[in-house]
Amino acid sequence: MLLHAALFFAFLSLVMTVGAMLPGVIRARIWIALPYGLVLVALSTVLAVFVTQQVRFDVELAGAVVLTGVVARSFLRQWSWLGAQILATVTLATLAYLFYAMAITYTVARSPVYLVASSLLLLLELAALSFSISYLFEILDTLSRSSEPTHPADENYLPKVAVQVPAYNEPLEVLSETLKALAAVDYPELIVQVVDNNTPDPANWNAVKAECEKLGPRFQFMHLENWPGYKAGALNEATRRLPEDVQIIGVVDSDYVVKPNWLRSTVGHFADPKVAFVQTPQNYRDWSDDQYLRGLYYSYQYFFEITMPARAHRNAIIFAGTMGLIRRKVFDEIGGWNPDVVTEDAEASLRMLSRGYSGIYVPKAFGHGLMPLSFDGLKKQRFRWALGGVQILRLHWRRMLLPGHGERLTIAQRIHYFLGNVQWFGDVLMTCFTLLLLATAASTAMHHQLPIRSLTGLALGLPIAFLASGLLRAVWAMKLKTGCTWRDAIAGLQVWFALSWVVTLACIRGLIRFHSAFLRTPKVNDGEPSLVRAFRAAQTETIIAAAGLVAALAMVIRAPSFATMAIAVLLLFQAFVYANASWAGAAAEGIHITPLRRAYRDSAQNTGARPTSGADRLAVPTALVVTALALFLLFSVAAPTPPSPPENPLPSLLSGPAQSSPSPSASPSPSPSSSPSSSPSASPSASPSGSPTASPSPKPSPTPT
Repeated sequence: MLLHAALFFAFLSLVMTVGAMLPGVIRARIWIALPYGLVLVALSTVLAVFVTQQVRFDVELAGAVVLTGVVARSFLRQWSWLGAQILATVTLATLAYLFYAMAITYTVARSPVYLVASSLLLLLELAALSFSISYLFEILDTLSRSSEPTHPADENYLPKVAVQVPAYNEPLEVLSETLKALAAVDYPELIVQVVDNNTPDPANWNAVKAECEKLGPRFQFMHLENWPGYKAGALNEATRRLPEDVQIIGVVDSDYVVKPNWLRSTVGHFADPKVAFVQTPQNYRDWSDDQYLRGLYYSYQYFFEITMPARAHRNAIIFAGTMGLIRRKVFDEIGGWNPDVVTEDAEASLRMLSRGYSGIYVPKAFGHGLMPLSFDGLKKQRFRWALGGVQILRLHWRRMLLPGHGERLTIAQRIHYFLGNVQWFGDVLMTCFTLLLLATAASTAMHHQLPIRSLTGLALGLPIAFLASGLLRAVWAMKLKTGCTWRDAIAGLQVWFALSWVVTLACIRGLIRFHSAFLRTPKVNDGEPSLVRAFRAAQTETIIAAAGLVAALAMVIRAPSFATMAIAVLLLFQAFVYANASWAGAAAEGIHITPLRRAYRDSAQNTGARPTSGADRLAVPTALVVTALALFLLFSVAAPTPPSPPENPLPSLLSGPAQSSPSPSASPSPSPSSSPSSSPSASPSASPSGSPTASPSPKPSPTPT
């Protein structure tokens, strides 16, 4: 009965996801959405009855969906009926699966090893389920609301503002555009503080200094030599040197071109004394001519179009650094930026909210920067974001989880901040699922069975339904909110997937050591062929993808059956996830280089240049293990086939964290799925989806800084 219920709910969630894609339906009022949703439930029930011939039970399941939708809608009054019904259906599907997995785990226990292994698997599935629901909640909380709350801004409130532009080894061709745009900002009391942090070449920073002098008295330049604390330490010192009458501090990255009306459109929110910071979306320019850059752009936009609005509904947004404003009094109250955290801006926003202040999200872009042009630079950026998320968890987990430690944080704020940072681990779960699938393929090819829970029969439909509906929701949400094409939304998903391995490295590194090094990647020689550079940027991911392909083929050749074919499909999907890193590396090498892009290639914003030491060493043993496994599988294909394989060779596994929900597999089979984090991504990303995202976050949900 539990398997029947899980299959029914999973199928219905896929039907409702497709049904919600009809234009305007997801936000339709109840007199339209309620009949429409009931029709979808009725049609799915009729089909289920036709297949199963269990009329009463299927009708009861349909009734449970409707009743749970009513309960969800009563708590989420701002949502449409269809949004509440989708959340209810997916929640019922995941709960039915969990109970089914628990029943199999603890009623068919064969040995202590089996019990321990299957219990660990159940914990992984529970984590993946939590990520899936969190990604889905973000999507629906943004898409299904009929209106968005707004915070009033007083146009006559014009306090003195200082905009800080941190720079490290930035080409003048790029930075000068930022400074000229700030010179044109329409605001009466404005200081632009250009903070050069440890640039080694005096010719570089002296040229910037001369540019500031040329632009007039609004601009102040300072060069900090051998200054500790990276960007956070430099900005803390810059703030200390500001005049006492500066009330608002803004941050603009050195590659951003801001609009003249940025400050007049946002500073008025600080007329409310409870407002500590105001954040506008990070946006980008010079991307529309290239498919890879379009995918990268929309993968970034997912966070600001889906995740940030959802967090804004509960006063739980992050301060994302560039294009943000912060009240100086509150900044001093929390002790400034924390130089020990690489995402110092997101960490500071948690401390501000914990003191009872508010953060305002203005969902309109007032500035446009440049995105990393190389895949190597993108990986370093995402490594830093994910590492910062882990650092925030380690530093503030008591504040987010323990009663009495959150100061003035609400429960909703705690949940958003906890999930927003823990979603980075969706990509770690993805790696665990991939390794389990590879081990499953190896044991199946040798006609052995892993000592772990197994499922058979119709349960094979669950990973497919969960995976399809989760990925579809992430891509649909990206398309709907950003206005991109389906192809560009899929490219955004590919970017999330391409970053899965580097997010995994960052999470493991952050757990091992709080004060961790940045990511070190293989040295790139500009004289090398572009394909060689692309492989260097994604060599570990390429090896994992190749191992997945070899393992899937070996399993099908050595033990051909419907079950092994299903698991091979899932393994090929995992291989596809990591193969996207190879695609991203090659695509980045093919970007057309304009004069602006040529100058930006040397920028630290693009290269991710930081003092580093050895974080990428974690990739070496993993690559060796995966290579050894691939060789073993190749030998197993060449070996003679024994007479008859065991009936249930494969372990059942729930689908991975990202955009999909968990799932058992019928022939005992792992069924991981990936996540954007989140990112949205990603992640997120991860999620991210989830998201994404695990998103996408919105894999991980990504936390840009």
